[in-house]
Amino acid sequence: MKNKTRLNLYISKELVDFAKEWSYVTDVPISRMLEDYLREQKELVSRITPFQWFSDPDIHPPPSPEDKSILEMQEYLNNREEEEFCLLNPDHPRAKIRRKVQREYETLYSQDLAKQKKKEKEVIQRWIEVFSKKLE
Repeated sequence: MKNKTRLNLYISKELVDFAKEWSYVTDVPISRMLEDYLREQKELVSRITPFQWFSDPDIHPPPSPEDKSILEMQEYLNNREEEEFCLLNPDHPRAKIRRKVQREYETLYSQDLAKQKKKEKEVIQRWIEVFSKKLE
């Protein structure tokens, strides 16, 4: 018998319901699913650096922006026809709106980028702190 430890998890009811159904379908206990997932993560972490974790989209896909308004602004600002129209007609109300959206986007994007960089720095710091001890 393997050394086992009890772990209490708080997971959304929707995911627990799915896990129960998936466990039934695959005939694999939920605890085994979690063990397998964590074992895969452990193996991955042993092969990569924290910098690869953030820079390789195959290893760790970039988080999707939580704020859909940023995506909508990006889509609007990337519209070449709208951009051209606004450049040719700078006094038009659409051009004024576009300039306002551009300023708002730059502010939101820079704030999000700063938060993301801070989060990455903290993760890298903790990663090195925790896993460098195991490498010694």
